[in-house]
Amino acid sequence: MLILLAAMVCVMGLQVFMRYVLASSLSWPEELTRYMFIWFVFLGIGYGIRYDVHIRVNIIETFFPKIEKTLRIIQDAVFFGFLIYMIKPALNGVGMMIRTGQHSPAIQVPMYCVYVSLLIGFLIAIVRLIQKYVLLYMKKNTAEPAEKSKEQ
Repeated sequence: MLILLAAMVCVMGLQVFMRYVLASSLSWPEELTRYMFIWFVFLGIGYGIRYDVHIRVNIIETFFPKIEKTLRIIQDAVFFGFLIYMIKPALNGVGMMIRTGQHSPAIQVPMYCVYVSLLIGFLIAIVRLIQKYVLLYMKKNTAEPAEKSKEQ
């Protein structure tokens, strides 16, 4: 993600320089930056899950802090279901772009390279959600024997 962000800044910086200093804009920087941003966003879903920094509506958790853990599990389960549901449309989109052979207008990149970002982003998010709960389960199980030995 860092590489994509740095590349977006460089490409757009080049475009700004070309447009305002040399008075001659390039045709490809906006398109390339758009596609890099799409990849950045879909890769960012997994990052947000890993570090628990993704956007969530937490008004209920604010008013009822005792059920925060339960609500987070429900939110993650709904999100997991959404991700599973979105795999088929993402596959269909990639397949359609492969079948049509569509290319982007300015840089002539195959459009399936852009659409596959959805599929990869959703798959990474699914793996991260599973990883999150496996790690929580393992942490809980390894902590319990230590707590039991303290009690005895």
